[in-house]
Amino acid sequence: MPVSLTDLNILTLDCQTSGANPQKGHLLEIGWVKTRAAASQNRQNAQPEAYLIKLPTGEDIPRSVTRITGISPADLAEANSPQEIWQKLTDAAHRVAAANRSSVCPAVIHFSRFEEPFLRDLHANSHPQSPFPFQFICTHEIAKRLFPGLPRRGLRAIAGYFGHSMSVFRRSADHAVATAFIWKNLVAVLKNNCRIITLAQLLEWLQSSTPGKGSRRIYPMNSEVRQMLPEQPGIYRMLRANGDLLYIGKAKSLKHRVNSYFRQTGSAGEHILEMLTQAYDLDFTLTGSALEAAILENDQIKHHSPPYNVALRKQQRQLVFCSKDLKHHSTTTDDVHPIGPLPSGNLIDAMAAFAVLMDAGMGDRIHGFSDLAYRLLSSPEEYAPDADCLRQGVAMFHQRHRTILHSNSTLRTLTQLGARLWREHLELLEFAEAHAGELEQQDPRPVDATEDHAWTPEDVADTIQSVIRRAAHLIRRARWLCLLSQSSLAWESPHVDDHHKILIIFKDGASVHRKKLKTQERLPLPPGYATPFQKRRKSFDLRTYDRLRVVTTELRRLISENRRIELCLGPTTILGPKELGKALRWV
Repeated sequence: MPVSLTDLNILTLDCQTSGANPQKGHLLEIGWVKTRAAASQNRQNAQPEAYLIKLPTGEDIPRSVTRITGISPADLAEANSPQEIWQKLTDAAHRVAAANRSSVCPAVIHFSRFEEPFLRDLHANSHPQSPFPFQFICTHEIAKRLFPGLPRRGLRAIAGYFGHSMSVFRRSADHAVATAFIWKNLVAVLKNNCRIITLAQLLEWLQSSTPGKGSRRIYPMNSEVRQMLPEQPGIYRMLRANGDLLYIGKAKSLKHRVNSYFRQTGSAGEHILEMLTQAYDLDFTLTGSALEAAILENDQIKHHSPPYNVALRKQQRQLVFCSKDLKHHSTTTDDVHPIGPLPSGNLIDAMAAFAVLMDAGMGDRIHGFSDLAYRLLSSPEEYAPDADCLRQGVAMFHQRHRTILHSNSTLRTLTQLGARLWREHLELLEFAEAHAGELEQQDPRPVDATEDHAWTPEDVADTIQSVIRRAAHLIRRARWLCLLSQSSLAWESPHVDDHHKILIIFKDGASVHRKKLKTQERLPLPPGYATPFQKRRKSFDLRTYDRLRVVTTELRRLISENRRIELCLGPTTILGPKELGKALRWV
């Protein structure tokens, strides 16, 4: 009697690679799990095996692959040879085949069309004389037939649809465990909905059927859940079937915002469709205003770090403070590092490179000139211009701004030149907005330093200008956020009656007091208005920094909606809509 799918011994398999196929990349990692659909499958009792694989001599991991997998060149220092891994994998396959009293091992892979060429190539280069040990079963092809209306059917989407969480990084062990979980659930659906209970029946069904084409997307979340939401400001939390948090969002109207995700018209980003494939339920918290919803959203994202909140998650981000000469930075502020807070990243390194080049008069005879110039461009090596183009571009930048480059300290030079370039940037944006129809064929944006293109010296000079402009903008924003961290803010809200306005008081960057004020009532002085800047900087962490950035964005929105708004920074500094609008253009 044929073994049922429930009792069939299988290997779930996953490969991570440096390219799309064996002609364009190499295996980096292979992972597998020996299991059965009848097994109680979860992270605790799943026992995946996963091995890193040595790259051929002279081959490197692309930065994009390291970013999504977390696998770095250092991780491969102790990796195994491909032949060693193939031997381990085939040993596991033979044990599974023997348990099924068969000569081949069922290999369940979520997207076998990707893995199969790499595995066959590995077999051909390791033991070509032996039979290929696997019979592939693709859970993606099964899901396409069973769930044609689901927005997405990738590994993460289907695993989440069944209530399984995956790590942010793409690693083979995690993917193999997720595939085992998917297999367990698909076997149950195949039995209950299609009366498919054996491998032979499954293979025949896959061969004879075609993937369904859903005319409309079908979402797991019951529409009544979202239709019952109030039309008030607040935050909402998307949840998986197992209760795991997927996403936290803010809204002026919870009902309108949440239901906008599920409209059939228009296009949605891949990550949104992947999230909606997994979202079974949601909950919400009401707030007194959209601005307060934005603050609460930021704070809860920092606390919970949901997988689909990419922009405001902490991840590897941190704040730094620079020295006055911009050559050094620290994660804490002191008398030596008073410039900040600034987000860490390539731009901080570019500022330091600019400072060193400034000291050398921007000349190309300085030791390490090329390395400094590449750092100033914030350009990965694989996308950088050649040495001659780089040298000419730096010289062109120097010629354009010679007067200002030799008249002040490095910090003053960067902020003054950056302000001039920012003003030109604003003027260009205003011109483009006024002549949008005439400029459809033009692209005034600066060169993307991570974009593969033919560099010219003009591109190099323009990119350096863009870096200086953005660096000066971050420094101005840091001062603005320090001011905002000790302030009183009042504005009119459509959810408050005509005779009142909402007041929020910020102390050390946190919202410490909220109340209603009568329309004509004066703003109270913020309790920390006399706090020195050095002490204000010490109160900043990433949560505070992002919270005040969010408040700044909300201030722009309120001004664009012609709301009456006041911001008190001290006894003699109260900004109304006009003054605040001017200030926000620069931060």
